[in-house]
Amino acid sequence: MNHIVLLFALFFVLSIAVPAIVRSFRGGPRARARSIVDYVQRRGYVLVNPAVAQALDASRLEMARNPALRQLIKASADISDIEGLERGTEDWLAFTCPAGGKEATVFNFSVSSQRADTVGGRIRYKVAKIRASGLPRFSLARNSAVHAVRAVVDMVVGAPKSDIKLDPAAYPEFSAHYWLKGSDREAVMQFLSPAKMRFIEAAKLEGIVATNAHYLVYFEDGVLGSETDFDSFIRKIEQLAANLL
Repeated sequence: MNHIVLLFALFFVLSIAVPAIVRSFRGGPRARARSIVDYVQRRGYVLVNPAVAQALDASRLEMARNPALRQLIKASADISDIEGLERGTEDWLAFTCPAGGKEATVFNFSVSSQRADTVGGRIRYKVAKIRASGLPRFSLARNSAVHAVRAVVDMVVGAPKSDIKLDPAAYPEFSAHYWLKGSDREAVMQFLSPAKMRFIEAAKLEGIVATNAHYLVYFEDGVLGSETDFDSFIRKIEQLAANLL
């Protein structure tokens, strides 16, 4: 009887505690996970969950027996209040690295979506969060069809208006190609100085810049896989940190 109970408990752990990690390491994804770990180690960065590196060659049973894999930190947990990053997966392989004198956490992220251009109903994001306190809440990005649809939906459901309009004469490039949202216009514009706005206009960012109480976050469509991908994305994060924080 005890053996049956133990067997049941083992299967329970396998089905609840470890599936996300197993999915990350299965077949091709396992090779991708190994390449990310190798990249982090070569660059001298730090994995948010060091136990993941030790589990790359482990079997499912060994994973189930590893207590460290039941306490993995979700890199997205403290930025889930940012629109678009509310719920998702694949953030176990996050790592930290220096960025413009700040600490940045970089990871891939997958969220469910109703967007017509998604594969399998999910969007893959490259994400970086840079620790910085005392920031006003805002988000900004280039105009897109997705944002236009969200604006219509917000209007239909009666969501509070939070768009911040800028003077086209002062910020012609931004006014023509970007949107900006925030609940406290005065605080946001005090933070986004003319120099910062000029940087944003010149940078022509592909993704979304957003903030919460503890982080400046940048995320854009795509997957970080190769060394070139990571190096290019981190350079972009370094520029953001140096010019906005």
